[in-house]
Amino acid sequence: MTETKLVAEKRAGRGKAEAKRMRRTKRVPAIIYGEIKEPIPISVDAHELDLLLKKSYSTIDIELDSKKHQVILRDIQRHPVNDTVLHVDFMQVKKGHKITMTVPVHFEGEAIGLKQGGVMDEVKRELEIAVLPKDIPEYIVANIENLNVGDAFRVKDLEAVNFEILDDPEDVLCRIEAPRVIATEAEGAEEEAMAEEEATEPEVITAKDKEEGESEG
Repeated sequence: MTETKLVAEKRAGRGKAEAKRMRRTKRVPAIIYGEIKEPIPISVDAHELDLLLKKSYSTIDIELDSKKHQVILRDIQRHPVNDTVLHVDFMQVKKGHKITMTVPVHFEGEAIGLKQGGVMDEVKRELEIAVLPKDIPEYIVANIENLNVGDAFRVKDLEAVNFEILDDPEDVLCRIEAPRVIATEAEGAEEEAMAEEEATEPEVITAKDKEEGESEG
C-alpha cells in the first residue's frame, strides 16, 4: 500500500457539545497519539475523510499547522444506525520503527475438499503482525486450493513477506470438514438402529401384572 495525505485542524474544545458542533460544519473530531509527548485533539473534513477511507494505503501524512505527522488509522467510531463516522483515532509512527497491529486474513482459491462436498470452517480471520509502517499489508492471503477434506490451514502455512506474524504458528486459520449430509445420514442410521433394538426387546411381565390379567379374565 502507499501513503496518502489529510489536512487537519487543532480542536480547541472537547466534549459532546463540541463534537456535535463540528459535525454540523461537516468536520469529524479525531485525535493523534503515539510517538508524541501529548495526544493532539484535531478535526478533519468529513468528505476528505470519507474519500480516504475508500482508498488502500499504508500510512497517512496529516498536515497540521505546517507540520507533517505520519500516522496510521487505529480506530473508527461510527453511528450505530446510519454508519456516519463519529470519531477517528490516528497513531503517529516513526519511519524505520516496527509497529504491532491486527490485519485481516483473506481466504483465496477453491479447496479440493470443497469440490468434493466438504464444508469450510473459518476459525481465525485476523492476525497480529509486527511490520514497518511502509510495509503494512491491507490483508494477508491464505491460499486454500490444495486443502482436502480433513485438512487444516495453519499460521505456519502462510507466506509472510516484509512482516512478522506474532500468532502461534500452529494456530488453525481454517479447516475443511467432512460433508454434513454424511454426518446427518450416520446420525439417522444410528437412531433407526436404536429404535429397532428397542422394538425387539422382550416385554417383562411381573407377577403383579399376571394377577391383574387373571382377575380381569
